[in-house]
Amino acid sequence: MKKFERLRHIRYFSHSLRTLPKQYSAADTNRLSLVHFCVQSLDILGCLPVDTDDELICGTAGEDVYVNRGEIVEWIYGLGTVPTVRSADGYVGGCVGGGFKGSNYLGPIMSNDDADNNNDDQSSSRHPYDHSHIAMTYVALCTLQSLGDDLSRIDKHAILSTLQGLQKQNGSFVALSPTSTEYDVADEVEAEDDCDLRFMYAAIAVWYILTSNDDDDDDDENTTTNDYINIESATQYILSCKSYEGALGLTPGREGHGGSTFCGIASLYLLGVLDDVMSREELRGWKDELTYWCVMRQKSLMKKVVDDDGSSTTNKNDNNGYVVEEEEQPAGMVGRPNKKEDTCYSYWIGGTLHLLSSSHLMDGWALREYVLLCQSPYGGFGKVVGAMPDLLHSFYSMAWLTLSKENGCCENEEEADDDDDAVYESEVRSQVRESIGKLSKLDCALGMCAKRTR
Repeated sequence: MKKFERLRHIRYFSHSLRTLPKQYSAADTNRLSLVHFCVQSLDILGCLPVDTDDELICGTAGEDVYVNRGEIVEWIYGLGTVPTVRSADGYVGGCVGGGFKGSNYLGPIMSNDDADNNNDDQSSSRHPYDHSHIAMTYVALCTLQSLGDDLSRIDKHAILSTLQGLQKQNGSFVALSPTSTEYDVADEVEAEDDCDLRFMYAAIAVWYILTSNDDDDDDDENTTTNDYINIESATQYILSCKSYEGALGLTPGREGHGGSTFCGIASLYLLGVLDDVMSREELRGWKDELTYWCVMRQKSLMKKVVDDDGSSTTNKNDNNGYVVEEEEQPAGMVGRPNKKEDTCYSYWIGGTLHLLSSSHLMDGWALREYVLLCQSPYGGFGKVVGAMPDLLHSFYSMAWLTLSKENGCCENEEEADDDDDAVYESEVRSQVRESIGKLSKLDCALGMCAKRTR
C-alpha cells in the first residue's frame, strides 16, 4: 500500500500560500482560486486554526506550516466588488456587480472627471473590467467559511440580487457580473462557454451558502430565498445537458464529461430536487445509466512486464487487451471514454457516485492507490503518474482521499521513537480522521472539507 506523504503535502500547500513558481503568473486573475485550493487542502490535513479569534496561527500539529488567518480573510474581503445600484423598492433585482473578483490586479480606477468633480457615485468611477465573477464569488465564500469567518460582513442581498440578474431565461447562468445597470441578460452574447454547467454549479452553491441559514436575517419580509433564482428553469437546463450515454455535457448537445456531470448532479442536490428528478416517470432508468457511465470511467493501469530478452512490454491477452491477474492494479478515473487517467476525476466522478449513494460500486482501493501513485516527492499531486504537482490536481486528489473515507491515508508507517512521539502521532491521526468523519454530501457538493461552522 502506497504511503500517504502527509507532512510533505502540508509543506507544499503552506509554501504555496506564500510563493508560487513564475508559471502561475498566467493565472493571476484567478489568484483567489489558488488560495482556495491551498486553504481547503490544509483544512483537510488538519492545519487550520481551531480558535478563530487568533490572527496568527501555526499548524495545530506543529508541522512546518504557517497560516496567517487574519491577513487571508482581509485580503479576500478586499476583493469584494461594490454593487452599483440598489433600487428604492428593495434589493431583489435592484443591484448588479455584487460579489468577488479573482485578484487585485485591477482595482477601481477613477477617471479625471470623477476625480475633479469628487463624484460620490461609485459606479461611475469603476473600471469597466473591475467586476465580480460567479466562480470567484463561490471560492471566496468557501475559503472564508473554512477559515472560520461567519460571513457577517458579506452583503448577501447584493450578491443574491446580482445572481438573480445573471440567470438567463433558459435557466443557465452567465459568469461575469456587469458594472452597469443597463446590462440585460437577454442581450448577452450567446457564447456557450459563458453559461455552462460550471457556472450553474457555482451560482447554485453561492445561493445555497447565503440562504441555507438565513431564516431570520432577511431585511425584506416579502422576499424568500426562492425569489432569487428560478429553480424550475435551472433544473430543466441541467436536464437538457443530458447526453445519450446518461452523463451530462457542459451545454446541451455536448459529449458527457466527468466534470460537468458532477456540476449538474451537485447543483440538483443543492437545489433539493435530486431525488425528485431521479424519480420522475419520464426519467426512469436515468440514474442507472448515469451510475453505469460513472463506474465505467475507472480504468486500470496496464502492467509492464519484462520479457526474457530484457525488453519491456505491456502484458496483454485476448480479453480486450487487458490481463486478468490475481494481484490488484491501481485504477484511475478518466473524464471521458478513450482518455487517460487524471487525478482530478477521482473527485468529479467519485463525488458524483457519492451524491448518488453509489460510491460502493467502484473499486475504491484501486482508485486510492492510483491517486497515491501520483504523489510528488516535493509534496502535492500531479495530473498523472510522474507529473509535476499543481494546486488544482493536488486539491482534488486530497478531496477524493478525504471523501473516500480511507483512514489509511492518514496513517504514519514509521514507528514513533518514544512515548511522546507516539502520543503526537495518535493526536494527528485523530484530528485528521475527525475531519474525514465530518465530510458529508453537502461538503462534497460544495467542494469544502473538514471544519464546518454552519
